[in-house]
Amino acid sequence: MRLFLVRHGQTEANINGVFCGSTDLPLTEAGIKQAQQVAAALKHVDFQSVHGSEMQRSQHTAHIISPFVIELEHRLNELNFGAWELCHHEMIAKDDPQAWARWLSDWQNACPTGGEAFRDFAARVGSYVDEVRSATAEGNQLIVAHQGVLALLLTRLLNLPTEAMWSFPFQQGAYSVIDNHTGFITLRVFNGRAEYRPEE
Repeated sequence: MRLFLVRHGQTEANINGVFCGSTDLPLTEAGIKQAQQVAAALKHVDFQSVHGSEMQRSQHTAHIISPFVIELEHRLNELNFGAWELCHHEMIAKDDPQAWARWLSDWQNACPTGGEAFRDFAARVGSYVDEVRSATAEGNQLIVAHQGVLALLLTRLLNLPTEAMWSFPFQQGAYSVIDNHTGFITLRVFNGRAEYRPEE
């Protein structure tokens, strides 16, 4: 199986540099163009399945890339930031200093105020990764999700420690490619933008 990982296109939250997990924002015009760029780069790829989060920014991006019906997967949703949704980190540090300090010092065991604990987020993403790793289906699978989800998914597939997820900044308007040979994982492309041509 070959996995194509794509981060959703730009939203207003990306422009403003605020936390956005469960808030269901649409793509901006630039975000739509980014999805179209990925669609053009992957035009030679025949997808056997398309998976995406429940957020419209993910679904819209996936629809632009592939006409396939999207299999919505709640485990691909971004971390729910609770009261921190659509807030800048400077505002959080001022208005919720103790919770912010806990997040900075121990984010793997912390929880945004009123939101989802990172360990719960990691558990649901990990459950999805386990299914992907053990899958025996052939062909190409498109997964459209969010920065945190994709970074953790890739980290888990490569058997790296959780903190390694910060080493994988998925760019918008790009795609990454992973091969899964019965559980043996190979990263072939990261943040590719050139036209992808399947091997003959």
